[in-house]
Parts: sequence; C-alpha cells; structure tokens
Amino acid sequence: MEEMLEVVDEEGRVVGLAPRSLCHSDPKLAHRAVHVIVVNSKGELLLQKRSLTKDVQPGMWDTSVGGHPRPGETYEDAARREMAEELGIEGANLEHLYD
Repeated sequence: MEEMLEVVDEEGRVVGLAPRSLCHSDPKLAHRAVHVIVVNSKGELLLQKRSLTKDVQPGMWDTSVGGHPRPGETYEDAARREMAEELGIEGANLEHLYD
C-alpha cells in the first residue's frame, strides 16, 4: 500500500491525506516533511547522494536524512525515526532550525 501523507494548508494545519505519489506530482499539495542535517564535532556535514532510482531528484546531493511524518506523528518523532531507519543513529541531540 502506498504511503499516505498529511496535506497541509498555508498555515501548516493538516487538512487531509493524499498518496505520496500525488503529493510529489502536484505542486499545489503541500505536505509535511522532515530533514536532518548531521554535523560532527569538527563541523563537517554528512550529505547523501540520492539513488538514481528515486522518483524525486534522483542522483542529487541531499540532506543527511529526509522523510515524511506518518499521520499524527510529530516532526521530532519523525526525524528521530528517519535517523534510525536511514543511518542507524538513535538518541542524538536534535536542534530545531526552522519551520
């Protein structure tokens, strides 16, 4: 079953659900997403090069972690889940940068 994403209005309020493929193909459907930038003690950034098989920006450089909150999931919980899934990092300190 395709992942369902929360669609939001201009104020960031959830107004419905839509399939991931529709959210990524229709620029009018704003949806929730998280990105994590991992910085080590030397100030170096961890970036990822996206797989050529990705449907969005294949082969491009990207943030350390990216993904979508599940319906009802907080942004912080989604960021932590995605970090664990993609990098195996758990319990890291997170600093909120912007909305």
